[in-house]
Amino acid sequence: MKRIRGLSLYQKFALVFLCVGILPLGILSTVIMNRMLGEYEKSLLANYEQGAVYVDSGIDVLLDSYNDISKMPYYYNGTNEGDFRYNYVNYDNLRRILYGIDYGMDDNLRKQNMSIFLRNVQSVDSALMACHFVADNDVLRESFHYSSRYTYLQDEEGFRQRMQADQLDRDSRNMMLIPTHPADYYNAASPLVFTVARNYFDLTGPVGDSEYIGTIYVDVTLDRIEELCRSIEAEGSALVYVTDRLGNCFFSTDSQMIGQNLGNLDSVSAEKPGQAVLETAYGKNGLKVSVILDTADALGTARQMRSSLFFILFCMLAALSFGAVFFSRRMTRPIRNMMEQMAQIENGNFKVQLPVESSDEIGVLSRRFNQMSQELETYIKKSYVAQLKQNEAELTALRSQIYPHFLYNTLEVIRMTALENNDDRVSKMIEALAQQIRYVIGTVRDFVPLEMEADIAKKYIYLLNCRINGRIQLTMDLDGCSERQVPKLILQPILENAYVHGIKPKNGSGSIMIDVELTDERFVISVMDNGVGMDEADLQRLRSLLDGEEIGIKNEHTWQSIGLKNVHDRIRYLYGEQYGLEITSISGVGTTVRILMPANENGNRDGDKSPD
Repeated sequence: MKRIRGLSLYQKFALVFLCVGILPLGILSTVIMNRMLGEYEKSLLANYEQGAVYVDSGIDVLLDSYNDISKMPYYYNGTNEGDFRYNYVNYDNLRRILYGIDYGMDDNLRKQNMSIFLRNVQSVDSALMACHFVADNDVLRESFHYSSRYTYLQDEEGFRQRMQADQLDRDSRNMMLIPTHPADYYNAASPLVFTVARNYFDLTGPVGDSEYIGTIYVDVTLDRIEELCRSIEAEGSALVYVTDRLGNCFFSTDSQMIGQNLGNLDSVSAEKPGQAVLETAYGKNGLKVSVILDTADALGTARQMRSSLFFILFCMLAALSFGAVFFSRRMTRPIRNMMEQMAQIENGNFKVQLPVESSDEIGVLSRRFNQMSQELETYIKKSYVAQLKQNEAELTALRSQIYPHFLYNTLEVIRMTALENNDDRVSKMIEALAQQIRYVIGTVRDFVPLEMEADIAKKYIYLLNCRINGRIQLTMDLDGCSERQVPKLILQPILENAYVHGIKPKNGSGSIMIDVELTDERFVISVMDNGVGMDEADLQRLRSLLDGEEIGIKNEHTWQSIGLKNVHDRIRYLYGEQYGLEITSISGVGTTVRILMPANENGNRDGDKSPD
């Protein structure tokens, strides 16, 4: 076979499947997943940005409440028993306690009331750890401290340093924030706090000339700010910082940074590869919230999911590619096999068969190819091999090539001589022999009327009886089928076989009967003799001969049953495998040979020659 130029069907199918199906699927899936990851990243950043705004707003609300608490010195109205009520008219109560007005010489009562004041301030909010008041002017220099957690202040000087008292702006009338620091002026185990401070002025003097009296300090724990900041922390992937304009870190989810000066977050908030920095504006209290997001960590789950999806996609594409190659090869392999088998048929080998491996269209095509091969072989045998068998039958009957015209003239001269000598028997024998020879080699017809075939059979028995002194009796019953067309030379070989193998071993005398039976399905010619018959072994051997490829049964001298095999093969080639000779025999009783043909006169014959 010549190699087909260009791409094969298998290569085309696989290439189209890859280019039209798998490649666009891979590109589309990649674009979609990258787009989804990008949208997820935008959404994540937006959520963190909203979280920062939420924390910033929460801190402003929290500091507003502490701003109100820091104003308590102006409207405090308490009793010696510790009762407290708001009194916005008597704004001078705390000043009177500080200066001991109306207390006389009872300084302890004054300090006790001052402690009650500080206790009342701290009790307003559970996040307040301690409250302090430092009076520092030309008249009064005194400190008061109260904490519900600690008994007394251990380090006054340390407290002043932490409060940055020397740097305090005594003219400020706003709330002041002191950055987060350890409350170690109580003890070393004290927690971190930031401090809310407000100056207290004497409002009893002339308007615009209020004398500075002192400053109230309120230590606030980081619990409330921590609660706000933790709400936007996502599995450690985001760091939250609360700082003032000087870079002092009031709170951070990174505990090591709390209380440190971050230098306006220059070393922290500078955006680095793999990081995103989200910041709010400085609020009215001078604080801002910064969120530093580790995008590699925050998007790790999404990117891991994308990697998993890419892996699944790769597996799917690999499976699809394998399927494309597998099914295209599975589809084209039978076609290639069929092309190879067609080349075998071109060379005359009709025995080739394709394996039928499936029930789909390829399987149907393979079965049809096998059926076509068988039908083509049958047709060749019918039109070619049957003719060869016919020629073989004619040559076997004659045993040699002779010249018909010379033979007919010679036999006619001998017959006329016998008539001149009044020898009728010799004349009839010569006439019968001439008619048989003319029947065998003198016609080009393959099919003859049954009556003509029967007449030749009678002449064969007549000649046989002349040779053996008339000891064979032939009877026929054509049952109205005299004109039916049958293959030529199908009775004579059977009659010869009946005499040679059945009647001759039985002293050469016996009877042969030819009977015809026509049904809806078959036309049967039965040839029955009363010869010696056959035992089961000989009968089985004869049946095996008919079904095999040998031309006859070989004995030590010659071939036997060649004529039976020839008749059987010709009928099967002409009509099909279900027709032919059917032999039954009983030892010592006789043998019956049935010639089976289809009921339809034409049967399965194609292209038969019409009778002359």
